[in-house]
Amino acid sequence: MQDGTSDREALAARIRHEHRHGDPRRRALAWVIGIIVVAVVAVGGVTVAQLLPSGEDPETIATPQHATESHGFLLAPPDAAATPVAVTLYEDFLCESCRAFHQESGTYLAEQVAAGAISVEYRPIVFLVSATTDEYAQRAANAAVCVADAAGVPAYVTMHGLLLDEQPAHGGAGLSDARLLELAAQAGATGIEDCVADREFEPWLDAAIDEALAADVSVTPTVRIGDVNVVRLSDGRETVPGPAELQYAVDAAAAAG
Repeated sequence: MQDGTSDREALAARIRHEHRHGDPRRRALAWVIGIIVVAVVAVGGVTVAQLLPSGEDPETIATPQHATESHGFLLAPPDAAATPVAVTLYEDFLCESCRAFHQESGTYLAEQVAAGAISVEYRPIVFLVSATTDEYAQRAANAAVCVADAAGVPAYVTMHGLLLDEQPAHGGAGLSDARLLELAAQAGATGIEDCVADREFEPWLDAAIDEALAADVSVTPTVRIGDVNVVRLSDGRETVPGPAELQYAVDAAAAAG
């Protein structure tokens, strides 16, 4: 994996400057216009990282109910007395490696939360803005946040799984808004038509990009346990971790206290 930290910092400064001093009419166009993207070597493949221009006052951004201050949704063990190891996931709903991680390790994570061993904070980020013809990554992330706002974190986690299981291929159109609403209903959230149609939480998701980049996240999935990125090493290459790697990291974090 390439570091690229200094390059990302320079890019971030450039984008912030351009959007702060650029033509306001240009900033008022569709939010994907003017985004500068950087290809980076990702865990399990190639992904795209970018900063999104919100131009919003943080005090006026609509914040979803049940969200953490770090732009995530925390699934905690049912036993309030548990002292779980904190697991943090940064994911894009169009990220193929995120889907692979979910399919291999989603059940493990759910079982460990139920057992009180871990908590999982899901932090949605939109990196793959150009992977479909209809801004699906943006629409899917917003729809998932609408679900969390309306129905809580367990509903978000269900929607998260449904979106990854039904992930569209890159290069074409993604799921329609109508299908996103059907999945939301399956997850337990109804009455969110306006939230989905208006992309109510896009500014909040824009801010989540800044939060992720500040935390040195540039690829999806990024899986963190105890401030350490967890990966699987195979022939000297880092790939998406599975249950074995996660369990090792959880045990180490628990032992470290």
